[in-house]
Amino acid sequence: AVSGGAGDGSSPKRSLVIWDCDGVLVDSEALLKQGEVEALARAGIAATVDDCVRLFSGVSPDKAMENFLLEKGKEVPENFFPEQIAGSFDLFRQRLQPLMLNTVSGLSKIGGKQCIASGSPRDRVELCVDVAGMRPFFPSENVFTRELVANGKPAPDLFLYTAEQMGYEPEDCLVIEDSSSGIRAAQAAGMEVLGFLGGGHAKADWYMNEILDFGIPVVKRENEVYEYIVSRTVFPEEPQRSL
Repeated sequence: AVSGGAGDGSSPKRSLVIWDCDGVLVDSEALLKQGEVEALARAGIAATVDDCVRLFSGVSPDKAMENFLLEKGKEVPENFFPEQIAGSFDLFRQRLQPLMLNTVSGLSKIGGKQCIASGSPRDRVELCVDVAGMRPFFPSENVFTRELVANGKPAPDLFLYTAEQMGYEPEDCLVIEDSSSGIRAAQAAGMEVLGFLGGGHAKADWYMNEILDFGIPVVKRENEVYEYIVSRTVFPEEPQRSL
């Protein structure tokens, strides 16, 4: 069921779906956070998965380092994030699971326009798309990542750039996000946002409450995402209402 704020049925319908990648299209955040905990432990720094979700998720490496220093009073090890990014490739090849394969496939079948706007590095996002079996739905020209703009999420730059490149106005877009920084970015861009809390990293009460505090619609299951999208978008033909 949809929690939080509800989409206004009288407001204009959207015509472009913009997906975040990590924690939305694929269940990558939980894998990444466990890897970060283990790497910090090897450096003699105690941290939990919950710490890494709160301090690192959805923000740039520079902001993540700042968050960690402010809370822990310690700097993350030198080259920590580049090494984590490099190590994530093998991890994803071995263990990455899709979260939205049925939905993106279903939207494609009914003519839905969709793309990715991710704060992660491009090569890792492209790997996620391939490993998750989503390449038929997201050709490289429909994948937009943090390298393309000066300011990453929570600034609106990436979402605005994505809409422009896809040929849509911000008010035409529906964004699917799982993080506070991503939601702030989409709202700052003037886009409708659906919160998704079905990833393995998003189970803690504090995380769910943080997303619910935005007052946006929030769902936890893939079929709910699909149903929300088809209720809020205009496609060339009448969509089926279930997967």
